[in-house]
Amino acid sequence: MTPAGSVLLTGATGFVGVEVLARVLEDTDRDVIALVRAEDDGAAQARVDELLTTIVAPGARSCGGRVRALAADLESPGLGLSAAAREQIAGEITAVMHCAASISFTLPIEEARRINVEGTRQIVELALEARARGMLERFIHVSTAYVAGDRIGRVSEHDGDVGQGFRNTYERTKLEAEEVVRDSGLPAAIVRPSVIVGDSVTGWTQAFNVIYWPLQAFARGLFPTVPADPGACLDIVPVDVVADALLELLRGPVRGGAFHIVAGDAAPTNARLATMAAEAFDAEPPTFVRPGEDARAEQRAGALLPYFRVRCTFDARRAKELLGATPPALEDYFPSLMRYARDSSWGKQPSPRWGTASAPRAA
Repeated sequence: MTPAGSVLLTGATGFVGVEVLARVLEDTDRDVIALVRAEDDGAAQARVDELLTTIVAPGARSCGGRVRALAADLESPGLGLSAAAREQIAGEITAVMHCAASISFTLPIEEARRINVEGTRQIVELALEARARGMLERFIHVSTAYVAGDRIGRVSEHDGDVGQGFRNTYERTKLEAEEVVRDSGLPAAIVRPSVIVGDSVTGWTQAFNVIYWPLQAFARGLFPTVPADPGACLDIVPVDVVADALLELLRGPVRGGAFHIVAGDAAPTNARLATMAAEAFDAEPPTFVRPGEDARAEQRAGALLPYFRVRCTFDARRAKELLGATPPALEDYFPSLMRYARDSSWGKQPSPRWGTASAPRAA
């Protein structure tokens, strides 16, 4: 039975948040309060209403009036919400889905903390107000598997701060945000995806970032050498698997702890990914170079460079057993990702989520 009460969703206009919003509207009867960065509530609602036309098919489950958008800012005191708005939210929500964050790898540490750590703290405080009203049932926080930082070897879902170093301020502040959630005493689940790409069936994606731009550069002949360890693994997971896991945490039994939504042991090596890209673009595989051998290639890789040299594997037993989060092999859906990338001109001519033709999966 679907629990009563609304879902408070942050990051509704972001990559993961869009997929979560679509699933809540398509697969549940829950209403959604979306906190959106905008000048005022009217602008926030207009932004969400426009978004809904691209993610929910006409004639699907009616979403009219089910999404109420409020202007909010993770960096403003009290989220920028009025006392009346906070009171109304606290008396209505039974679940929080916190997807909002800065995913920039290059922010100065204090700026990254304002958004990812202090912003999370403010969402937690609002959730605590709802719990004090006897409303809140669960809190779901989206983090990243890369809070593991520069660790080597197998990383458990139970692991947190074990003294690891970090590649950037994003990883560091996402781990700090997890600690805020854990220390809150809320019934909280922490979801840790790895590198997220498009839908495993249609290839649809709202965001062409992280792994997409190196692939696009390679397709254009701009990446003849790759400053990567060919034997290191790049853990990639499709957004539908992440969103399905989040939906299960929303409507299934209340579960706590961390969940790795990852390829894990099935993650491809950089060499295998390069071969897949070469096959997709009918090109010769790139040449791998060691650190310091090609300064221009390292400059092109930019902030992504350390992720081509990761030497850890993410264990995902809890996510698989409790949430059914088992991604297909990248080889099975990589053609769909590249098909949508080409059809949309790498995001310059996007299709609506609901209008993207399904591509057959490999047997």
